[in-house]
Amino acid sequence: MTPTICCTVLVALCLIHTASAIAASNSELVPEMREFNSHTPIPHSDITQHDGSGIVKAMLSCATERYAHGVLGDAIEAGCLVVEDDTRSVYKLDLPESQVFEDLIPRIADVNADGQNDVVVVRSEQGQGASLAVYHLNQSGSKTQLSLLVDTPPIGTGNRWLAPVGIADFTGDGVIDVAYVQTPHIGGILRVWSIIDDVFVEIAQSRGFSNHRIGDTRVSTSKLADTNNDGVIDIALPDQRRNNTVWVTLSPKFSVLESKPFSLRDFD
Repeated sequence: MTPTICCTVLVALCLIHTASAIAASNSELVPEMREFNSHTPIPHSDITQHDGSGIVKAMLSCATERYAHGVLGDAIEAGCLVVEDDTRSVYKLDLPESQVFEDLIPRIADVNADGQNDVVVVRSEQGQGASLAVYHLNQSGSKTQLSLLVDTPPIGTGNRWLAPVGIADFTGDGVIDVAYVQTPHIGGILRVWSIIDDVFVEIAQSRGFSNHRIGDTRVSTSKLADTNNDGVIDIALPDQRRNNTVWVTLSPKFSVLESKPFSLRDFD
């Protein structure tokens, strides 16, 4: 009886050891199961939190110097995006070597009005420059993964950047829009986009704005508010030379509401 008992115990121990080894292996193969705080944000960046369903926490991580631009004050950009959902599950998206997140603030919002929070970031590519990209938690069968929802066309040239302005319904049609200034140090083009049939469609464009200074870690000098009390969110931006603060509206069409001497206090 004793040898049989010993063998049974050994088999049980082997099974326990094997199960532990498999669990450890799976933990290493599925990095999204690590705790959110086990990841490290890139320097000068913000960890963003938001109420609601879907993504509730987001971080730019995986510091890299593979994109030599340095528009945000140093040579370090993010090679990955880490998010946490409302069930405290954690997901990580790694960019290919040709891309980085050239940003410091992941913006959480329900961009496509499906009841689930998404995250909006600036993504830059070696040969094509920056675009504004929206990522969401996508259910594929029994697996949930962080994946691209929609993005704007890239600027088209490497080392060309855009500075996000904000996310809101800027036209009063009930649809969420996104706004940014393309090449704020060169062209200063305010561009506003809406998601139509699952793609970004540009709804407004105007030149003469600059919401960022080269090397500044303040990603965007801009403000959103209903300044004319018509029930629709308006946009405040510095003009190209930062001589004036300009308030613009897209309702019922693009127009300037007010222009006054620039002060950084206008945006605090």
